Amino acid sequence: MLSKKHFSRHPSALRAPFFPVPTKKRFTTVKSSQFCRTTLIRILIAVALISSLLILPAFSQDTQDSQIFISGFNAYQQQNYSTAIEMMNEVLQKHPNSPLRDMALFWLARAHFKSGHRLEAARTMSQFTHEYPDNPLKGTVEEELLALAEAYDKGEKIATAPPAAAAPAMKEQERSAAEKAAARAEAAKLATAQKEQERIAAEKAAKVRAEAEAAEKARLAAVKAEQERAAATAEKERLEAQRKQQERIAAEKAAAKAEAARLATAQKEQERIAAEKATKVRAEAEAAEKARLAAVKAEQQRAAAAEKERLEAERKEQERIAAARAEELRLKKQREAEEKALSAKSQLREKAIAQYRSVIQTYPNTKSAAVAAARLKELGITVAQPQLPAASARQPGEAGDNAQVLQLEVVQFAGFEFRLLSTPAAYDVGHPASLPFEVTNRGNASDSFRLESGFPAEFRAGFAAAEKPDQAIVQTPPLAPNETFKGVVNLTIPSTSIDGMRFSHPVKASSSFMPEAAQSREIQVRAAAPFLRAVLKTDQTRPLPGDMLTYRIVVLNVGSTTASDVTVRLNYPPQMKPLERGTTGFRSDATSVLLLEGLQVKSGERKEFTAAFQLKDDSLAGQDLAVRAELIEVPLKKSSAFISNLANVDVRHGIKVGPGSEKLVIIPGETVNVPFTVTNTGNTRDTFKIAATVTGAGTSTIFHDLNRDGLRQANEPAITEIGPLEPKEEAAVVVEVRTSRDATDGSEGGVRLDFNPKGSATALAAGSTRLIYSRPVLQLAMSRSGGRLKPGEIASYDLTVVNHGSNLARVVELQSSWPEQLELIAAEPVNSSAEAGTIHWKFKELGAGEKRNIKVSFRVKAGIGAGTSIQVRNSLNYEDLQGNRY
Repeated sequence: MLSKKHFSRHPSALRAPFFPVPTKKRFTTVKSSQFCRTTLIRILIAVALISSLLILPAFSQDTQDSQIFISGFNAYQQQNYSTAIEMMNEVLQKHPNSPLRDMALFWLARAHFKSGHRLEAARTMSQFTHEYPDNPLKGTVEEELLALAEAYDKGEKIATAPPAAAAPAMKEQERSAAEKAAARAEAAKLATAQKEQERIAAEKAAKVRAEAEAAEKARLAAVKAEQERAAATAEKERLEAQRKQQERIAAEKAAAKAEAARLATAQKEQERIAAEKATKVRAEAEAAEKARLAAVKAEQQRAAAAEKERLEAERKEQERIAAARAEELRLKKQREAEEKALSAKSQLREKAIAQYRSVIQTYPNTKSAAVAAARLKELGITVAQPQLPAASARQPGEAGDNAQVLQLEVVQFAGFEFRLLSTPAAYDVGHPASLPFEVTNRGNASDSFRLESGFPAEFRAGFAAAEKPDQAIVQTPPLAPNETFKGVVNLTIPSTSIDGMRFSHPVKASSSFMPEAAQSREIQVRAAAPFLRAVLKTDQTRPLPGDMLTYRIVVLNVGSTTASDVTVRLNYPPQMKPLERGTTGFRSDATSVLLLEGLQVKSGERKEFTAAFQLKDDSLAGQDLAVRAELIEVPLKKSSAFISNLANVDVRHGIKVGPGSEKLVIIPGETVNVPFTVTNTGNTRDTFKIAATVTGAGTSTIFHDLNRDGLRQANEPAITEIGPLEPKEEAAVVVEVRTSRDATDGSEGGVRLDFNPKGSATALAAGSTRLIYSRPVLQLAMSRSGGRLKPGEIASYDLTVVNHGSNLARVVELQSSWPEQLELIAAEPVNSSAEAGTIHWKFKELGAGEKRNIKVSFRVKAGIGAGTSIQVRNSLNYEDLQGNRY
């Protein structure tokens, strides 16, 4: 809703109907004035209704403090102190936590002081100095204002009227205030007739606004209820679909389990052997990988040590070179200083010799001439004093021996005038400034005057002749009596000085003839410079990983000069990456840095920019995010830094489950360990509940694989939850499954783990592994020739052993036994062992699909009666890798 305060900055918007400003041409009639007021009231009511239904963008509110502040600053610069007071008060009232609060207090105090509000000025300046005791702006405040603040702090009474010295400066303001008071009185008279109508209109506007707000609240409540109903319906449908899916999966698992149980018996032995072989192969591979990694690590350590030695050698060499260069530069500067000192000393010696010679020539046979001759002799120069002409014979009438002559000698004295010709003024920082001065010799002889400066070294203060301002001097040339030397004091106000800062330092002139004759003068200067401030704000203060954050950067210049070449350097945290979309004017310069160069900001100007970033997926919950803006004034080599409002990363739960392998081949009866890896993909420390579903197998146990070897150790507990895990932390979970010996070769089962974060009911994840049973299945086949034999005839048959299973069979034993009526003739292969009526063949192992052929020959013994039945029995047994016998 818009109020009078919103319109107070625009006189044409609200002041006309309520507080008419007097002009040269008054309203002709009351009727026309009433019509204008009524029309404008209707417009304002309509605007208020529309604005109450609009939702202004967050950024317009976020940067309103800088807009109001810069308006107040410009009003102060234009000496419109009443508007400046109004604007600064609005900043402090509407935005008490604004980063411009210190500036608002500072300019509010000065505006009150300029307006003659001494008590308000003292109170506000006291508040400024207490809240911001180290603020450098304090050095630019008028001394009288600081004195008022000190008196206020001490509890002294502050006179409301300005001092007599300030009265002329307030005369124009008092006249303007009187005119405004008269205008307000006139406005009050004209407003009386409209007061009741305005009240009724305001009541109607308030009523319409209240109805609109109630309607909007009802609409929002209905929308919220509809959203909640839709969310509840969607959640109910999701849960129902999830329940049906779980029932279907359970039915499928039950069917698969029954099928697996049926097939498990035939494949049991082969699966155990295959598992043992696979375990052995895996162990060998792991040992080889560990050895390779150890060798790689040793090589990396060796390379790192060599690189470290190389870098250390390079660093020492660079330090040696730098030290040599520094020593060379020091010697060079020392030589230059010595040469300069010798040159200056030589010049001074020549000048002294010339002055002493002048004294001897001008005042021969005087004490001054004798002193000058002695000084020249000390300098290694012998000068004969000119003799006066010898006295001629006395003439008649001249004094005789009784006459006495009084001789007087006028000695030199030092006297001079040292005058500064400039008044205190403001000079641009970082730029040379020249302040003229004069030195007049008021002595009775030629003299030169030494010039000294009390300015700190950073001012680079020096002296020069006015006609040669670029040639530095340390003393004036010899000046004849009453001769004047015109010179300038060259100085540069340090670029680090802030706008309005005042400096006062002495300069001194002293006589070369009499060094104790010296005069000092105080030079007062004031710095004129840009004064840049930056305000950084973002509307997203609780972002989630992946969210976009848009920062609005406002740059203001509240100094008295233009900032001609400004670089805005944005440093953003590593959790954020910049986006071209939503970023204006900036370019990427380095890691976590954005640059905007060549910016020009005039005094009282305000410029806005935006920078968009995306929060990285690996950002941790609770992290504080802040963007730092550094304003670099390139010509002045000066910078200042400002920090944005804080944003805090919100919590996001997540988990990723990865099985150790998609499928495992196992032997029936084997106890197998099924590994899973769990990764916390959220951005906060979390604990995860675990639920296991096993099909086609027996019982199962979940344990935490602490050493990640896939085997359960004594210190590894059975668990129903894992954690707490840090963000991106990975843990190993193993399901120990005990299988049945009855599983057939090729049958399948499965293991599924469901994980649910404790901090969220929706961030679910699952991992599963197929279990495939593998065991050997050996089959014995026999082929023979002839079934009826006579005594003495030879009979033979072939035996074939084939592994039809999917796994290795080991300790394979085949035995053939025959009655005494038969005599063994031959058996192949020969690695068999024969005893009375029995022969054994042993094979160490028989792989899947592998077969073995055996041939045996017998002879029927003589004397066997006809019709005798003879049987040869063959039996086969073997075991799988698990040790199960078949």
